[in-house]
Amino acid sequence: MAVLSVLVNHVNSSLLSGGFLGVDIFFVISGYLISLIIFREQDAGTFRFSSFYARRIKRLFPALATVLVLVIGFAAFALFAEEFEQLGRHSVAAVLFFLNLRLMGEAGYFDVTADAKPLLHLWSLSVEEQFYLLWPVLLLATTKGFQQRRGALIFVLFFASFAFALYLAKTRLDALYFHPFARFWELLAGALIAWWHHRRNLSATPLLLDSPSFRNVLSLFGLVAVFGSFVVVDSSSPHPGPSAIFAVVGAAILIASGRMAWGNRVLALKPLVMIGLISYPLYLWHWPILSFIRIMESGAPHFWTLAAGVGIAFIFSAITYLYIELPVRRSASNRLVIKVLVGGMAAILLISLLVVDLKGVPERPIVRYVQVAEAQLKREPRQDDSCMSRFVKDGAPVYCRQYLPGEKMVAVIGDSHAHVLFPGVAALASKQGYGTLLLANSGCPPFDGAVLGRNEVEKESCRKSIETILKNTETDKRVVAVVIASRGPQYLDGKGFGAVEAHYNYPPISASGTTTSPSDLSPEAVFSHGLATTVERVGRDGRQVAYVLQVPELGVSARDCLSRPLTLPGRDKNCEVDYAVFKTRMRSYRELIAGLQAANSALAVVDPAQVLCDGSKCYGNNGTELLYADDNHLSVLGSHRIAPLIFEALRLPLNVHALK
Repeated sequence: MAVLSVLVNHVNSSLLSGGFLGVDIFFVISGYLISLIIFREQDAGTFRFSSFYARRIKRLFPALATVLVLVIGFAAFALFAEEFEQLGRHSVAAVLFFLNLRLMGEAGYFDVTADAKPLLHLWSLSVEEQFYLLWPVLLLATTKGFQQRRGALIFVLFFASFAFALYLAKTRLDALYFHPFARFWELLAGALIAWWHHRRNLSATPLLLDSPSFRNVLSLFGLVAVFGSFVVVDSSSPHPGPSAIFAVVGAAILIASGRMAWGNRVLALKPLVMIGLISYPLYLWHWPILSFIRIMESGAPHFWTLAAGVGIAFIFSAITYLYIELPVRRSASNRLVIKVLVGGMAAILLISLLVVDLKGVPERPIVRYVQVAEAQLKREPRQDDSCMSRFVKDGAPVYCRQYLPGEKMVAVIGDSHAHVLFPGVAALASKQGYGTLLLANSGCPPFDGAVLGRNEVEKESCRKSIETILKNTETDKRVVAVVIASRGPQYLDGKGFGAVEAHYNYPPISASGTTTSPSDLSPEAVFSHGLATTVERVGRDGRQVAYVLQVPELGVSARDCLSRPLTLPGRDKNCEVDYAVFKTRMRSYRELIAGLQAANSALAVVDPAQVLCDGSKCYGNNGTELLYADDNHLSVLGSHRIAPLIFEALRLPLNVHALK
């Protein structure tokens, strides 16, 4: 049940919006099974760490090593250098069981879409093993007298972990999904049932649970809770948290109600049991296969292509179970098997480290042809010492750079779209005798009275950074012109564009609650009011101000502008978007900017579509030139193509004195 729900969700989340909760159910099952073993052995005095971890190695390593070897091998022929390097890093983290921590550090506005990470799903194994590094030690550390109160200990840890998840949901939402301490409560839910069953010799249960009819009703309630969660819950809610409660409690109830209860007899049907036998290799295989299909199909494969991938996953899983897992489990020489498995994983670790050290092996013959173009996919540095010296410790915005600071400067402010414009603006400004200053945020444009964020902590951080940027810009007397660049439609409706942003989960722009922006304004009004106020503030003392409209969104990774080393037959090139689609997507946003320009004739508006589009389509490349770094940000080359439009709009005089 757990693995099938995850599989369906990964094929198409609209088919089972809460299917990802299968991982949460897996944690409950694991917490029950492993904790029951630990309780039995510790109370019998037979528990040994060496035996415990040897069993974990024997259970996990055979299928995991098989999947890692074949995924790394296939990736060598299917991925570009930067993608291969990232996969190497993920493989290292998966082997050492800290992939969840690695992914937690990657999560954020610019993180590569999850579908393009073939080893992403192994984060759950890392969480599980981190729990089992701590859990036996904690249980052994309790005194003999306290062992009688294990239930109280589990309860305390359960609620502490759940409270921590709620705390992260309000403070560090990007860290919530992968954080081990935000997940331990799900494993502890299973541990609690294990403790209860162990104390009462598994089959003996108190009070109403002794009644078969009550067990039947309870198990049916558990089924309803689990399947209801699959249908009702979706990824828009912070997770794990309240959205996972019914699935976790439902799974715990099913375990507690006993195997003869009606609900569990349904789950004991032969087809489900057979899937259960291969559930671990099926979980390991399905995601890399679906991920590689999406990579080779530019993120938008047909449903039946993914369905075929699922079929392949079942075949690989059955082979892995029958010819790898079972022989290892039945082997008589336990020590030799453990040594071979550990040695094999060590070899995979070394190979993965080599892939990372060689930067994804860009000299591979299959990807050598894209080396020059792929360089455009790398983002420029976010900060430099010249700009950081303007601020006290930790006071600088996310993007802070200066180029040739002098008596006259052009300031580029905004969000990440200002950051990617900086190279082209700085290069052209220097030719005309001006220095360039970059002050920008990530996903938080400097619009006075407006904020973005998924919780109050993120909104407050955004508000403070906006004020920092505006104050530094308006008080710097060297600044003679200001270029503002930001994203548009996404801030108005909270919706991403295309397959690459299918899981975008940031809310629209909102008022900051200050007197400059009434809190009851719509996102459109907040955007308009905030930008107008910003233009007024930074445009004082005769400064020229230009706003750069958002570039067309491709809806796919910029890597799809390049011919991939491996593609599926019939794949269309997806490095372009219909001009009609672009116009529809941008209509409300562009009308809003046009209204601002009409109300303020001093505001110049720059339209990148003049360079990036023709009458029928907008393009991510120009022949052999890659103009985008990802689906909606310009490459360095792209910024150089747009910069002349900006200076044409600003009409700055040539700074002859500086040129001398």
